[in-house]
Amino acid sequence: MFEELINLSKDELLKLLAVIVLSDGTLRWDKVSYIRLSTSLNSESQHKLFSLLCFKLFNKKPNSCIITNKFLNKKFLQSTFVSKDAVQKLLKLSPSYKTTSGKQTNKEFLNSPQPNLNFLFDSSNNLKWTALRIWFDFDGSITPCFKLRKKRDIKKNKFYNYYQVQFECEIRISETNPNLVNELVKLCGLIGLKAIIKKKNNWSGIDGICISERKSVIKFLNYGPFTDVKISGKSNRFKGITKKQICFATRKIFDNQSIVKSKYFKNEKEAFLFRENLNNLLMQLAKS
Repeated sequence: MFEELINLSKDELLKLLAVIVLSDGTLRWDKVSYIRLSTSLNSESQHKLFSLLCFKLFNKKPNSCIITNKFLNKKFLQSTFVSKDAVQKLLKLSPSYKTTSGKQTNKEFLNSPQPNLNFLFDSSNNLKWTALRIWFDFDGSITPCFKLRKKRDIKKNKFYNYYQVQFECEIRISETNPNLVNELVKLCGLIGLKAIIKKKNNWSGIDGICISERKSVIKFLNYGPFTDVKISGKSNRFKGITKKQICFATRKIFDNQSIVKSKYFKNEKEAFLFRENLNNLLMQLAKS
């Protein structure tokens, strides 16, 4: 597993560990120095990657256990790596791994040293891609679907309603830290992907980045996720299916010339049935 890591240097492996901590981890350096990863129970593959990187870099593995959050009434898989050396080396890459304001005011937090991805920008394209793929595994989502839209046209001064079914796909990475979001957009640009910032009504006004341009989506799909992480319960359609399977199915839809990606209908019912048949095909491909 993770054969792509074999030829990477320790400096490159450390950068990938930093990506994990920035995207979905925790770093502490006060009383006890440690890095920690807490995820849902269906994320064993992510913890294996975290453990492998720690072992390759520091010759020991994190301690892993299942914890119960009584407030949420939910269990989590948690891996903790206690190491002052690891924390010090990570802090040389990014001055902070705190991504939200927490107990500080927004102004206080944003005026303090911010987490960043500068350590990736002078890396090889291969490492940039690996970093983005890993970030997608931890904090990303993919939403392929055939959308049905009602439209209106005008001919000879008369309005006509019609319906369009079109295949679309969004690849998103959730992140609320303004500095990290801007640098994720930059990272995407450096490897030829067009990403935009999505807004949200939260502490920073940012939801993360989105890749929806067809050329960029297809380019990302050619690489795909890095781990075998499964879709969480947040998705009713794809729960329990790996992100790799969803990416594979989406790429199959794009690549198959016999599958109609966009079609117009005069009748809404016909458009609806056409869309449902194609969405069922997408699910079949994802589960195959």
